[in-house]
Amino acid sequence: MPICKYCGNEAGTTQFCQSCGAQVEAVTPTRMTEEDYRQLENADTVYTEQSSGSETQPQQENKYFRPQTATGLLTANIVVLVLAVLTFCNSLGVTGIAIICSIIGIINAAKVKDCRSDAEVSHRKGTATFMLTLGIISLVIGFVVLIILKIIGSLAHGLYSLIF
Repeated sequence: MPICKYCGNEAGTTQFCQSCGAQVEAVTPTRMTEEDYRQLENADTVYTEQSSGSETQPQQENKYFRPQTATGLLTANIVVLVLAVLTFCNSLGVTGIAIICSIIGIINAAKVKDCRSDAEVSHRKGTATFMLTLGIISLVIGFVVLIILKIIGSLAHGLYSLIF
């Protein structure tokens, strides 16, 4: 059976890996000799020193990429999106920037689980974090505009009632 190049588990006979869902490429089976098995076994084994003594123990090194998620970033961007939509009209559209940034952040945070390398995960999480930060800043500015408009509105209403 072929082994998945992303998670290291047996991929089975299907087109996609049963563990991580990655597409399995067609591999022509070749017969391995005993020497090939020994070389493969030695290549995957790393010897480390344990703290209890000077003995070395073989330990398997994980050389396969494990898919990750960015649930916290996704949730935070969704919260910013909801708050921005709720205050959009009352803040003269200032929170529209927060809406755009949070949508971009949601897309990047959701695509983290589909990444195939640590560099891509880092890029997606960095973009989602940056967009979350811009969204929060825009949301705060929108709230300040909303408060200023409410204060001006109440002052104008008070002046109107004094005059008339």
